[in-house]
Amino acid sequence: MSISTTVCGLISSDDDLYKKHSKVLLACIEAEIKELPKETALYFNSKYPNEGLLEEKLTVELKTCSFNKENESIIEVIISEIPKGVYKIRFANSY
Repeated sequence: MSISTTVCGLISSDDDLYKKHSKVLLACIEAEIKELPKETALYFNSKYPNEGLLEEKLTVELKTCSFNKENESIIEVIISEIPKGVYKIRFANSY
């Protein structure tokens, strides 16, 4: 049996930057605006308003380094590259 580990960072929905861009995104959806303002589009990595972006932004991929050493499987999180707003790191094992 093998095991797979994934690592992700979690951003709080109470994060000021997240709240700011969430309001803009929701306003664009409500007003049926076809493209997000540049700053909000960069934040969500999409120029098109979509409510699914709200949930997607709460989980971010983290830069990691993985290697095996003797009887160990090691995963290191690159601390200097953790995005601003990440308040929690999640390690998930799949069997």
